[in-house]
Amino acid sequence: MKYAKEVLDLMSAFPGREWRMAELVRDASGGRELARRERDAMRQAILRVLEALQDCGQVQRIEYARNSLTYAWGEVRHEEACACD
Repeated sequence: MKYAKEVLDLMSAFPGREWRMAELVRDASGGRELARRERDAMRQAILRVLEALQDCGQVQRIEYARNSLTYAWGEVRHEEACACD
């Protein structure tokens, strides 16, 4: 998956910290300015990574309001089977 390494490196370095999507996109892009189309493509790729990690129980999605959410590195649940291998 594209940008999986960047997301994993950032989030696993700070377990328990909540991350907004904009922060994850900024880190994955290396802090450079992106065109709207490029930024949206990167956001979609990072969202796919987060959804896969969420399915495995590695990342928790925390919703505050309809359009306000963050992602946090969760505790590993070894007792559940995971198809992420």
